[in-house]
Amino acid sequence: MAATTQRFVLLILALVIFTAALHFWRATAMLQLHAAAPSRGTVLLLEPTQPVKKLEPFDVLPDARQRLEFRMPQEGRPKVCIERTYNLSNMPGVAVIIPYLHESLELMEHTVGSLINNTDPSLLDEILLIDDGNEADHAFASILKRLHPKVKYHRNAERQGLIKAKVTGADLTKSPVIVFMEPHCIVNRVWLEPLLDRLHGAPKRIVVPVIDILPEKTPDQYVYVEGMYGGFNWDLEFNWMGTASGRNFSYYLPDPFPMPCLSGGILAMWRDWWKESGEYDDQMTEWGSEHIEMSLRTWRCGGTVEAVPCSRVGHMFRGQRPYSFHGEAAARNKKRLISVWLDSYKDKVYKAQPGLKDASDLGDISARLALRERLQCNSMDWYVKNVYPELAKK
Repeated sequence: MAATTQRFVLLILALVIFTAALHFWRATAMLQLHAAAPSRGTVLLLEPTQPVKKLEPFDVLPDARQRLEFRMPQEGRPKVCIERTYNLSNMPGVAVIIPYLHESLELMEHTVGSLINNTDPSLLDEILLIDDGNEADHAFASILKRLHPKVKYHRNAERQGLIKAKVTGADLTKSPVIVFMEPHCIVNRVWLEPLLDRLHGAPKRIVVPVIDILPEKTPDQYVYVEGMYGGFNWDLEFNWMGTASGRNFSYYLPDPFPMPCLSGGILAMWRDWWKESGEYDDQMTEWGSEHIEMSLRTWRCGGTVEAVPCSRVGHMFRGQRPYSFHGEAAARNKKRLISVWLDSYKDKVYKAQPGLKDASDLGDISARLALRERLQCNSMDWYVKNVYPELAKK
């Protein structure tokens, strides 16, 4: 009996020692991994002006190279991301689509310059700038058309709104992968390859970079943030809900992690899935709710949405929109989202926002309901239980 007890105690001690050793190894590995990765909210300065790669023969502006110069973020990606290599020969070409309205020309030039400089030319088919009905002093057509051979320009005669402008842009391009981008960004080093790597073999996946911050009032800074997951409350407003590590204790940087909800303007996906899954609801106007609608549709209709921490894009979060925005358009978009996708959970939305219960301006949703039926999509209850269980507690 005594011998049995002794063996049991020794076994327990061995397990304790093994567990302690495992935690020590994991902690050591994480320290090594983070050697080049700032903590959440770490501010680094942008490097001096980055000259753009030599331009190909093309009818460019005499000062095109100067216009495309931008300040590169100081290195702050996780060490394992910096050291990772990719087989570009197996990667598809992309079309980057950027709608703009009342945008700063300088910010657009920085966005395009960083895309040209930090994207392997074998992967970048074109950058399509969609002028969404800008007045002459905000169109910049004569400049944008002659910035670089891979920069294309299209003008909408009238303002379509962000949602429809993206659909227009997708229709005008042919690349296997579509990337939606915003016109006030700086893409970081090797930003595209990690996204394409995660799309490989996953035809119904949408991928997004980690969105770092370009402070509006301190333009010489670049803020690296910890990977955060997106979600929404019953008011159907997007928010950053927490960190990947806070949501999943076993999460290991820089693994990709699930995004219950897209933040909106920056994502990559296969063109075939864009078409098959229904693009955006073409009866939604201006912007708002399309990112939640796409997230619910993707997750519930056989796809996934992932954030990829080895891909980093700096984005300027602005205090005020430079264009008019109509609240009634946003409300109508929400009503369409509710009627097509929320099922029995719509009552929770009506409790949070009673005004959305009036569906008199909803419009025809038969095409979206038919799409949901054709794709054999899961219920909202499935989404809450399997993708975003935090929503049930709100």
